[in-house]
Amino acid sequence: MAEKKRGAKKAGAGEIDVFEAYEAKHRKKAAAAKKGVSSAKRKKKKKKAGAWWALPVTIVMILILSGLGVAALHEKKQYEEFVVMREAVDVSGFYPGIAVEGQDVTGRMLNDVLADLAAQDQAVRDSLTLTISGGGRSWTVTANDLGYVSDYEDVARAAWQIGHEGSISQRYQAIRQLQQGGRNYTVSRGYEAARLRAVTDSVAAELTTPAQNAQVIAFDTETREFSYAREQNGTYVDAERLYQDALAAIQAGGSRTVSVALEAVYPTETLEDIRPQMGLMASARTFVAGDRDRRNNVSLALAIINGVRVEPGAIFSFNGTIGERTADAGFKLAGAFLDGLRTQELGGGICQVSTTLFNAVAKSDLELIARSPHSRPVDYVDKGKDAAVYWPNQDFKFQNDTPYPVYIATEFDQETRWCTVLLYGQMLPNGTYITIEAEVIKEFEPGEDVYIYTTELPTGQKEKVDSARTGYYCESYKIYHREDGTEISRELYCRTTYAAAGATYRVGQ
Repeated sequence: MAEKKRGAKKAGAGEIDVFEAYEAKHRKKAAAAKKGVSSAKRKKKKKKAGAWWALPVTIVMILILSGLGVAALHEKKQYEEFVVMREAVDVSGFYPGIAVEGQDVTGRMLNDVLADLAAQDQAVRDSLTLTISGGGRSWTVTANDLGYVSDYEDVARAAWQIGHEGSISQRYQAIRQLQQGGRNYTVSRGYEAARLRAVTDSVAAELTTPAQNAQVIAFDTETREFSYAREQNGTYVDAERLYQDALAAIQAGGSRTVSVALEAVYPTETLEDIRPQMGLMASARTFVAGDRDRRNNVSLALAIINGVRVEPGAIFSFNGTIGERTADAGFKLAGAFLDGLRTQELGGGICQVSTTLFNAVAKSDLELIARSPHSRPVDYVDKGKDAAVYWPNQDFKFQNDTPYPVYIATEFDQETRWCTVLLYGQMLPNGTYITIEAEVIKEFEPGEDVYIYTTELPTGQKEKVDSARTGYYCESYKIYHREDGTEISRELYCRTTYAAAGATYRVGQ
């Protein structure tokens, strides 16, 4: 402000210099005129002495002096007008007729008005402070959070420019216009409602928590007991309602607190709902024949799947769980089928584990995803009830299509040699249970014998590798029973074909 004031004085001084120039010129002309009069008097005396040309010269001089007088009067008028303008503009504060926010600021200095507007602006900022409270927490929303803006400084400076900017003539004209109608300058203030919504939406999201149903969190394969997490209530916040409440508080002005309306959300399943449903779904067992290495493989595979948890919707893969059968993993060489022939393989015998699991899965009414029969019937389960596995392509898979986890528990008695698989999870309702029946639908006679020629035997010597075998086509059914044993229904579960084959011989060539 001080700089503008000094500037205004400088402009006035410039105009005064112009006036002094006018005055100096006038004095010079007046002196010249006076000198001319004196000269004329001398000439008149000479004329009286007899100069014939004195009268014309006198007339000319009078005309000159008259012109100089008119010019002096015009310059005097200009000076008087300049004095009036200078006196009008020579004001240190705002000029009359200027108002800011409806308040007359005549005579006030710019910094004083800016200070008042700043105080008003701060009051508006303070009125935009909002506290949101809920769920034992609170959030403070300030004017800055809302993107508050105000142009009070620009408005005040624009008002100050009226009469303080431009030449004296321009300033004077601006002041005259103010006297005719005056001008009121209005400050624009505002905030972004979108920012308020972003804050309230964030608060609503933080305070909205879903209800937690009771859950099965673990299963102890030793005690055969489930562990549970109890249900928990949740909360819900209507984001639109919170925004409207906050907006109304902001519009009302003043520092206010908005309480969040929390609505309780209740779980759909309690521990009392779940616990009665959980238990032994089904079990299956098979007798393990063979040597010690085969029993080792069976025992090792059972130990690996013991305690495995299959989440709702998840697919269990036997190969994916057991992994590759290697000596480093603890597997031994034992009897197995490869391309329909008997052979020795690392992990031989674990198909008995996948078969036993397959039967438990079928009786648990879980979804069968992948199952392959052996190339020939096995002696530890009925025809049509086996499930062969071979790393890495031939797998046994099932899906847990229940809403709760399924746990696999296993047992192997080295003395009795019984291999047992038990599945724990959601039991069939009302004591319902399932049995599996397999029926041989058709038999196939052995085909022609197969001869494998080798140099490992003397020429013409024949050695029997495998006996001829009959082929079978089987169908397996799931039979649903009531708790008292009466049959409810039955459905085809799977079909199985074992190819017939003639005897296999090795022949020396």
